[in-house]
Amino acid sequence: MRVVTPWLDLPNVPDAWCRRLTACHAGAQTAGAFFPRPRHEITQVHDLALTALARGRVMVIYIDGLGYSLYRRATLPAIKKRFRCRRARTAFPPLTQPCMASMLTGLWPAQHGIWSRRDHHPRGASLLAVPGAVLVEADSPPLSLEKLPVLTLPGPGETVDGAVLKAALPLCRGEVPLLIVHFHGLDDREHDVGDQPRLLANKLRELDKAVGQLCAAFHGHVILCADHGAHRSGKGGEHGSFTRHDMYVPLGEADV
Repeated sequence: MRVVTPWLDLPNVPDAWCRRLTACHAGAQTAGAFFPRPRHEITQVHDLALTALARGRVMVIYIDGLGYSLYRRATLPAIKKRFRCRRARTAFPPLTQPCMASMLTGLWPAQHGIWSRRDHHPRGASLLAVPGAVLVEADSPPLSLEKLPVLTLPGPGETVDGAVLKAALPLCRGEVPLLIVHFHGLDDREHDVGDQPRLLANKLRELDKAVGQLCAAFHGHVILCADHGAHRSGKGGEHGSFTRHDMYVPLGEADV
């Protein structure tokens, strides 16, 4: 029996209600349904990047764990000055591996085959198949793609995202046609505190400054995106559920 848990796209639907509906789908094939269907989806990152490449260089700034709800509530002056982000739905389950695969291939999990944190080899060509494309990662890449990423390790007194930024800035100033920069630190912190802007203030400030620096160093088209959001759970946070905090992310573009 298929159990469909309708998720109504209304501003006053509480997350507790959404989570109760999500619990109804255990063992069923369908986790939920959007109504109405969102106009924007993270699979569009792939096509937006390829279209912009016809005009010049492209950079994709990928902030792991930045849900649309958090984006709206957070103080992000550099990001919000440059980008008018749209609300986009992400893939289900809203975990890094399936969602990253959907952004980079333009396919949904049923097509690329990535459903969990244990899956690493997506079907279909990703943006890393573009000649000269470079992905800057932290020390552990979530997916195995056409090219090995640039891996980074933080030095003494340096954050994970600080190391990623340091590796990406010289590439911004070079001739890399397609640069993808993946920041992990926000997602790591959200597992401790959930999506609370006050408790995430230092990390959000660091990321906002990093995005400003990347845009200042780059000349071309920039896509800002995220894979999933997060919600509070107990004393910390988690993601992977069919809730609006997990399933909606920002998607923006700017020429710099």
